[in-house]
Amino acid sequence: MSKRVLIAEDEQVARELLSEFAVNHGYEVTAVSNGIDLLKAVTEKKFDVVITDLMMAGLDGVSAAKIMKFQDNTTPIIALTGVSEHDVLLVQDSFTRIYHKPVNAGELFYYVGTLLVK
Repeated sequence: MSKRVLIAEDEQVARELLSEFAVNHGYEVTAVSNGIDLLKAVTEKKFDVVITDLMMAGLDGVSAAKIMKFQDNTTPIIALTGVSEHDVLLVQDSFTRIYHKPVNAGELFYYVGTLLVK
């Protein structure tokens, strides 16, 4: 049974590239473009990991992660961001790990793999 990954990224090209990389590595992928759709997806289906952009229109990844934790969702959440490392310090406790853009997909999914073997 393949592992389920939810990718929330507002930039279409980045979302498609991450999704394609994940599928090519055997993951079942659901991809959304904002935090509202992220929350809807996690209420409809169980995911093994969530990968989200920090800054998205509507509901950002930080707010979505906080809502998930408030709802006792223990799914690991990995953030992707273009903001400075200093700004990330304020929200790092909401995530399992934070990657700065541009993201190396190989490194990202290597880490995802380490989370899913536990």
